[in-house]
Amino acid sequence: MGEKIEPSNGVFNQVFSVCTINLIHFAHGATLGWLSPFLPLLQSDDSPLDTGPVTVEQASWIGSILCLGALVGAIIYGSLTSRLGVKRCISCIIFPNMSFWMIVYFGTSVYHLYIARFLAGVTGGGVIVTFPLFIADISDSRIRGMLGSCWALSRNLGILVMYIIGDILSYRTVPTVMMVVPLLFGILMYSIPETPQSLLKKRKIIEAEKSLQFFRGVTSKTRNTEYKFQHNFEELQNFILTSKTEHTKLQLSDFVSPQARKGLFIGIFLLFLNQFCGVFAILTYAVSIFQESGSNMSPGASAIIIAAIQIVGTVASFIFIDLTGRKVLLLISTFGTGLGVSCLGTFSWLKERQFDLSGYGWIPIVSLSVMVFLFCVGLCNIPFFIIPEILPTKICNVGNTISMILTTVFAFVVLKILPILLKEIKLYGATALFACTCFVGVIVIAAIVPETKGKNLVTTVDI
Repeated sequence: MGEKIEPSNGVFNQVFSVCTINLIHFAHGATLGWLSPFLPLLQSDDSPLDTGPVTVEQASWIGSILCLGALVGAIIYGSLTSRLGVKRCISCIIFPNMSFWMIVYFGTSVYHLYIARFLAGVTGGGVIVTFPLFIADISDSRIRGMLGSCWALSRNLGILVMYIIGDILSYRTVPTVMMVVPLLFGILMYSIPETPQSLLKKRKIIEAEKSLQFFRGVTSKTRNTEYKFQHNFEELQNFILTSKTEHTKLQLSDFVSPQARKGLFIGIFLLFLNQFCGVFAILTYAVSIFQESGSNMSPGASAIIIAAIQIVGTVASFIFIDLTGRKVLLLISTFGTGLGVSCLGTFSWLKERQFDLSGYGWIPIVSLSVMVFLFCVGLCNIPFFIIPEILPTKICNVGNTISMILTTVFAFVVLKILPILLKEIKLYGATALFACTCFVGVIVIAAIVPETKGKNLVTTVDI
């Protein structure tokens, strides 16, 4: 006989687990936001580095080398998930994150910051590879979208907190405060089991059953009832073992079938759009962007407002994603992001041409607020966890790793060239490129991206 499934217990355990792993993503978000409040200091005569003020070229490397680290992290953690298990890989993310904060605290050279940001990127690479797999493995299809939105929420909270404490705390104090977060993450991870799928792949049947009981809310007090837990577990077991057998026979033909090619194209394009819409790059250099835009608000305060808007947008995504579906939010998000970045660029162009904009200094902050809010509603997080929903089961893990590796390449290119673009073609030129990418993205999403709301991951969506 089966065991009774207590939905409330299962939901609590799933939410608790996702919130716990997102502590390290919160800490990673803080590393992403760290550059914005401290770059002006690093470039000033009061730079805390013994190597002196950071140049524009060095600043572009500090910003972009994070993505090279993410590339390495995605490769390392992607290869380890099948060996160690998804949960264990996530636990290991604590090491590069802690290393970032320690190097920032003790570092005295710009080269130390290169190493620190590279390690921060390794953290991000681990997150983007392992989190979608963990959430797909443990979550009920009814709340998978909301749980997937949590990782964007935690990252954006980290960015907001860093903007705030970076504005009020000293350069050396911030790392000592932030090291508390990964330590708490390491402690709480002990209470979460490995995912049942990872355990089944290692033929650990008993541990896998206990893990599924935890994530489905099955308790010993409700045994011998008719809720068919054993049937569900056996179905999962058969599916995983069959999939493992198939994965040992992966061939090039598996990646060139019509469904695989279309799934890979959609996933890679959405991740390209996620980066080349420009929001991540703009947030990385937020303070400098506001200085360039001509806003009459202080750059630090403007950056904090934008980070707070991120939170609001992510919460909106959290609420609507399992109600309206992925595709609708992607369309609204992409179009709105393009519109917001266009307004920012137009204001910058008018300012450059000496138009009288007295009384309109609020336009940059409003434009960025709209852009960031709508970006967070969909384009920020949906591309990452939609990939396991659209790829054929046989190539899902490999396709997910390939896609995540490519997104680190996209991010590196954008972060590396943005400071150069700001110098060569000004803010309005850079935003024109980002806006064009968004509007092309709207057309592509409308034409080929399927709706995956409520999809059972044991099957494949028709694309």
